[in-house]
Amino acid sequence: MNALNGTVKSVVCGIAAMVITVGMSVSMVQATATDPWISAHDVAVAHAAVASLSVRSEHAWFGQPSPAVLVD
Repeated sequence: MNALNGTVKSVVCGIAAMVITVGMSVSMVQATATDPWISAHDVAVAHAAVASLSVRSEHAWFGQPSPAVLVD
């Protein structure tokens, strides 16, 4: 019976830890979703249908905008 109580306690603590982690993660995503000085109206205007152009640069070195320079 003591082993069952320990198992139940471990499961409950694990579930509580997951709930806390998910709650903190969601609040972090919501807090950092927009800049703090932007109002809800500005966010709605920004998400309106607007034509946009994006440029993707192709670099010779993967993950590096220019080759590294070695200095003596």
